Amino acid sequence: MILRKIIVFCFTSFMIFYSSDLLAQLDSIQYNLKFGNKTYASGDYASSMVAYEKALNYTLELDTQVNAKDSLFLISLKQLITVSGLGEAFEMSEGYFNQFKTKIYKNICDSEYKALKIGLINNYIGIAVYNKKNKVAINAFEFFIDAVDNCNNFDNYDLVQCSANAAMAYSDLKQTSKAYNILPLLKYYKDSVSNWHSADYNKVLAYVNANANVSPEVIIGYYKNSAKMYAKNKRFAYALDIYETLISDYNKHLSNEELINLIEKSNTVRDSTNFYHSNLYKKMMGQLSNVMLDRSIANARNIRLKNRALYLGFAFTVVIILFLLFVIKRQKDAKVHYRKLYVLEKQFEKQNKKLHLLKENFIKVNYKSTLASKTREPDIFEALYNDFPELRLNIVERFVNLTDKEIQIINCVLLNLSTKESADTLSLTNGAFRVSKNRLIKKTGFKSSDEFQSAIMQLL
Repeated sequence: MILRKIIVFCFTSFMIFYSSDLLAQLDSIQYNLKFGNKTYASGDYASSMVAYEKALNYTLELDTQVNAKDSLFLISLKQLITVSGLGEAFEMSEGYFNQFKTKIYKNICDSEYKALKIGLINNYIGIAVYNKKNKVAINAFEFFIDAVDNCNNFDNYDLVQCSANAAMAYSDLKQTSKAYNILPLLKYYKDSVSNWHSADYNKVLAYVNANANVSPEVIIGYYKNSAKMYAKNKRFAYALDIYETLISDYNKHLSNEELINLIEKSNTVRDSTNFYHSNLYKKMMGQLSNVMLDRSIANARNIRLKNRALYLGFAFTVVIILFLLFVIKRQKDAKVHYRKLYVLEKQFEKQNKKLHLLKENFIKVNYKSTLASKTREPDIFEALYNDFPELRLNIVERFVNLTDKEIQIINCVLLNLSTKESADTLSLTNGAFRVSKNRLIKKTGFKSSDEFQSAIMQLL
């Protein structure tokens, strides 16, 4: 009986001690999570990282039988990864994510904490994109897609947030086609999922198009629509972030009036944001001041350049006019020259024709008695060469590889002999002469006897 009371007392004491220790652990976790949230909201990332890290370590020390262990672990890890990435300590985010990657993905399809795990993965991919670690973001996204590919209770809307961040990562890496392939999913679920709205879709659309050589005016339109919807839904921090993007990246495509209008709109959201975003506002105002100063300097420089351009333009115009006058005069002189040359060419042609006629008449007159006789003098061709000294050279230059017989046929054509006269002169029959002449015509490349005759007469 006494032993039983001792056992009951010891067990009761142990349970009281265990419960007290467990409550202390849970209180420490809750305290550090709250403190981390508070310092994160104020922009004190260093303090918030320390607080979230303590909360995470406390959750790892909890007994596995504690029901809240997994949920507190995932919340602490999610916050630590997020704030580390925002606080320029992405290596810390990456290290913790890889350390607990197996635990995060364990039974992800059927886990009761599926939403928490998806949110943690989404935040990690988003933080990677924020820090321009696009390859890390894409690797995490593709691993996530493979991990849930065969899940029966996993819907596409669970992939919206990570897909949006992946689209921006693909876009930064110039893998535009992959980014555009994601957009239909994002468009389909806009305003139908709690964490995905038209403002978010327009922001991603602007981001992707910015890396796809789309006109700046279109991109600015998407960003303006997104900022307007963010402000309407009181998501002022996101609106201010877009205003900063427009001023820093697209100020060259905005007029002074448009820039001032953006600042006026940003004033509407400034007072509703926390410390971190107030710093962003200060950064944005500094950028605006630099832009306006640059534009003032540029305007003054442009005025000087315009005045200089006027003088240069006037001088250039005078030079062009003088050059045109010179060209016109040269063209007129050229026309006169070409006209004279044309007249000389025509006169030369006429004189050449006259010369050929004289040569033909000369042959007819001087060789008339010889041509009329029935007996041919053997030196008739030599007489022709004596009267026309360049004839022999002209024949050789005009027609190559001719036999003596073929040259004699050409001489007969020059003397305007008939077929019978030519045959008698060359001691051939009429038929033999015709065959020889036709062969010569083909050999020299002429198509007809008239064409051959005309070319031969040009040799004189």
